[in-house]
Amino acid sequence: MEIKEAIFGRRSVRKFTSDPVSEQDIQDILTAGLAAPSAINLQPWFFVVVRDEEARKDLLNILGKGLPKNRAELSARFPKNPEVVEESLGFIGSLGNAPVCILAFLLKKDYEDRLSSMQSVAAAIENMLLMAYGKGLGSCWLTAPLQANLAPEVQARFAPDKGEFLAFIALGHPAQSPAMPRRKDERFVII
Repeated sequence: MEIKEAIFGRRSVRKFTSDPVSEQDIQDILTAGLAAPSAINLQPWFFVVVRDEEARKDLLNILGKGLPKNRAELSARFPKNPEVVEESLGFIGSLGNAPVCILAFLLKKDYEDRLSSMQSVAAAIENMLLMAYGKGLGSCWLTAPLQANLAPEVQARFAPDKGEFLAFIALGHPAQSPAMPRRKDERFVII
């Protein structure tokens, strides 16, 4: 697959089949994340792969606690599109039946340059999204627990001895093929 195809073809998938994701695919996706560039080569990431059914239920229970706050935020963001609000909440509450979630944390609690460390983790997440797409898998990058102030609870359950929880990826075989959302104009200038 060409890089251009991966960049322009990858979409946020919010519905997954029940087919399992292979151990090799998970390893390849994680390895792609670990290959990301990072500020001053800190490699400040730590990932937790959630695929055990009990652990998935725990994650869904935590996400469920945040649905009222997520609803308020989404309703403010999409006041003319209540269907988007309901679809988004349905996904947050079920993860679209994704069989795998990859939780992304900072490796340590106290990086001096927190912003650069967070950007480095974001680069690793993007690598994983592209690798998943290249393997024919669907994925969706989520930050819903952050908006609902649930990051400490996710961290306490899944990586209590690591740094801050930042985001996660829902991952699986896609049960849908979303279209590319409209791109916003005037988002760059060449000087």
